[in-house]
Amino acid sequence: MKIISRQEIYNGRIIKVVKDHVELQNGIKTVREAVFHKDAAAVVAVDENNEILLVTQYRYPIGRDMLELPAGLVDEGEEPLDAAKRELMEETGYRADKWKLLASIYASPGVHNEKIHIFSASNLKRVSDQKLDTDELLAFDKIPFDEALQMVNAGKITDAKTIIGILLFSAGK
Repeated sequence: MKIISRQEIYNGRIIKVVKDHVELQNGIKTVREAVFHKDAAAVVAVDENNEILLVTQYRYPIGRDMLELPAGLVDEGEEPLDAAKRELMEETGYRADKWKLLASIYASPGVHNEKIHIFSASNLKRVSDQKLDTDELLAFDKIPFDEALQMVNAGKITDAKTIIGILLFSAGK
């Protein structure tokens, strides 16, 4: 695919939106719109009692609260694992001694380039209170992992990264 021209529609602090005029491999000219997004990290944090840490936060684009894994953006120059550790601490006050990358996924590659790195975290220890960003409102809770898995299977958890993380963890990946 060859980009003929690019129009920047929006450039914000998290996303950039472009409209490209392109020529496909078969010579057909068309338009592609894309959202460029910072990478993110998410954490499947399960304690010694087989309870998972989940957060509930209001998601503006869909107009409702979502039950999700602790997660957030990877800062400029930061490694995804370091972002995962930081987000777990900020959103829950927990630290983990054991970390493993479960998957790096693209949630919607037809229009969006955000890559989400999903880690498991174990040997958890609560070391502080939440340290949320000033524009962040969320609550966290520990629920039995089997209950979270049932919520995925029943369609009660609908966040893609959370579904993938819980299913991969449950499969022992």
